[in-house]
Amino acid sequence: MLKRSDYFLFITAFAMDFCTGLVSFAVPLRALDMGASLVELGFIGTAGSLSFTVGCTFTGKLADRFDRRRLLAIAAGLTATVFCMLYFAVNYWMLLAGAALGWGLLALFWPSLQAILAENRSRGQMVKTLGTFNMFWTLGFMLGPAAGGYLYLVGPRVPFATGTIGMAFLALAIILPWFRSTAVREEEPEVEPHAPVDIARFRWIAWTASFTAFFMIGMLNNQFPKLAAALLIRPDTLGILLAIPRFIQMLIFLVAKYTTWWQFRLRPLVIPQITAAVGMIVVATQDSPVALAVAFGSVGLLVGAAFSASQFYSFFQEERKGEKGARNEMFIGLGMVSGPLIGGF
Repeated sequence: MLKRSDYFLFITAFAMDFCTGLVSFAVPLRALDMGASLVELGFIGTAGSLSFTVGCTFTGKLADRFDRRRLLAIAAGLTATVFCMLYFAVNYWMLLAGAALGWGLLALFWPSLQAILAENRSRGQMVKTLGTFNMFWTLGFMLGPAAGGYLYLVGPRVPFATGTIGMAFLALAIILPWFRSTAVREEEPEVEPHAPVDIARFRWIAWTASFTAFFMIGMLNNQFPKLAAALLIRPDTLGILLAIPRFIQMLIFLVAKYTTWWQFRLRPLVIPQITAAVGMIVVATQDSPVALAVAFGSVGLLVGAAFSASQFYSFFQEERKGEKGARNEMFIGLGMVSGPLIGGF
């Protein structure tokens, strides 16, 4: 059964991705207003993803050694400071530094949050808890950029002010006494027998699938807008296409939350990768909006399946949950970095 502290953590995940999404949407627009080139825009995206990837190499150990709720509060508070710096940014270099610092702090936030949710859970409890968590952060990441667009029309600094206020309130909420006092579970988790399979083997396969998934989604998000302009695809149609993977991945998260057939099986990881590979070929060769929509959906299928599996195998019957969770996020970051870079050649 989920506790009040669980729902608070779900809202925390939504708030972090919502604020990060709207600020991440506004940073490139602000850079363009300052005269940044397309190459400089690419540096901003690469700096953020690279900072996140490098950060995940050591933040997992911090999540296993120190109080994870304090780490969440520190990450949220420092993120508020970074967003405030972006509010006062007067040149491209301040935007670049802010993007790198902001994404680097996410490497401290996400492993700690997921480790809290996965701690002391049976197999069934963990899957349902993390499944709900995945739906909340996906919803925040979907709505954040949309809100960022509207807020940017109000004023170019409004998204940064909103993100700063949101992160400041989040940091304060995390350290409130009522959250700490209700974070302890009232009942013991079910005794879970050790799985008669090689979890490490499935973990590495799932991590590889996650790398592939975010490699593809990173390439679509960064490179397809240029192809869409050449294909004379309208901006509203482009927006719908880019939203399809997020919608599909949320549906997969919902399915994974209530089912177990995908656990300790290779087909749920292999088939989505093959499907997504075919989808990427369709993206490269077709210009029909319907065909492109199906192709984008296939990538969303892979993201949902790969992330659910890699997350599960990272935490199930694992004592060092912070370290393994950070390793999972590191593979995701590697995909987000390498996809746009290779796609640009």
